[in-house]
Formats: sequence, C-alpha cells, structure tokens
Amino acid sequence: MKNENLLMPLYIINLKERKDRLEHIKGQMQDRNEFSVFIKEAIKHETGALGLWNTLVTIVKEARSKEEKFIIICEDDHLFTDCYNATLLRKAIVEAGDKEADLLSGGVSWFHTALQISSDLFWVDRFTGLQFTVIYSKFFNAILDATFEPTDAADYKLSELTGNKFLLYPFISIQREFGYSDVTEKNNLPGYVTQVFADSLEKLGQLKDVGVFYGLEF
Repeated sequence: MKNENLLMPLYIINLKERKDRLEHIKGQMQDRNEFSVFIKEAIKHETGALGLWNTLVTIVKEARSKEEKFIIICEDDHLFTDCYNATLLRKAIVEAGDKEADLLSGGVSWFHTALQISSDLFWVDRFTGLQFTVIYSKFFNAILDATFEPTDAADYKLSELTGNKFLLYPFISIQREFGYSDVTEKNNLPGYVTQVFADSLEKLGQLKDVGVFYGLEF
C-alpha cells in the first residue's frame, strides 16, 4: 500500500436528531481534502450499542462492495488533536497495513495492554473508543460474520475479533463532550470523557518513557 495522494474514505455516523453533533463533525472535516467523506445516518435501536453495530455492518458491506482497501469509521463526537496531520495518518495507515493490521485507532479512552512497536504505533489488546478508527479490508468479513449480542459493545467486540490492532501515539483523535451519550451512560458525567482520554495518553507516554530508559529505538 502506497501513501502518496492516498484519498481516505471516511464514514461519519450520526443520528438524524443529533444536529449539534452533525454541525460539530462537519466543522472538523472542513477543508480536509485528504478525506472522501460519507455521512451515514445511524440505525436507531433501543439498545444504543446494537444500533451502532448495525450501522457499522451496513458501512462495512458498502465498503466491501466498493472493494475499498480500508475505511475510517468516524463518530460524530470525534475531535482532532493538535497532533493530527494528513501525512502522519497516511504514513500510519500504510505502516500498520504492512504489519498486517486489521484495525488502527486514532485514539482510545481506555486500553488494557499496549506495546510500542514503532515510533508512532502501539500494539493494543482490549480498548474502548471508536470515534476515529481505520478498518482494513481483510477484516471486513470477520465483522460481517460476527454475532453481536444486546449486551455487547462495538469496541469490545472488535477487540475480540482480532489480535491485529494498533494505536497511533500521540493520539490524533479524542472525543468531544456533549453532555450526553447515545451509547455509554457514564460518558454523561461532566469531564469524564476528557479525563479518560488524558489518562490513556499519559499511560502510553509512561510506556514510551520506559522504552527510552532501556534504550529501545525505532
């Protein structure tokens, strides 16, 4: 996979009634000519996580029919950090793809275990946060064949389906707080979302510092 002039297909997920979120995410994508943007109306379900998964499945089916090499899933609360730039993202997509990645995250709110594998990438096991996630084509069928229960969460389910998951560091994406969540109830607490992303970033920084201390170079 080459990164020159790579136009990145990006699918925004938005519930029709969440107009505040739609305006926010449109602002994030303004003048971002590196993306081919598609806005997908989220499938409503009384269980928010199931609605999100059903929407993801619909997007993956479309991407497979288009024979996309990868797609970016972008939730409407995604917020670019100051570390984002198109060149960095393209490079990371290519590098992770060369390492047989199924999934590449732009930033997570929580993770269980991580291991630095290059200057910009960590391998990660379980994680939460799908607000900006690259999904590679070789992972499409696994998603479409998966069984999703009402008690499942989309991010945990993706974690279960593959061990080939990578994470960009520093984060290029976090979540903006809107004071409510359609999927995760505890995200309604003021300041909670901002703090968990900061905690995850700090934890990764500590892991990187340990590597530097022991002379690991990438």
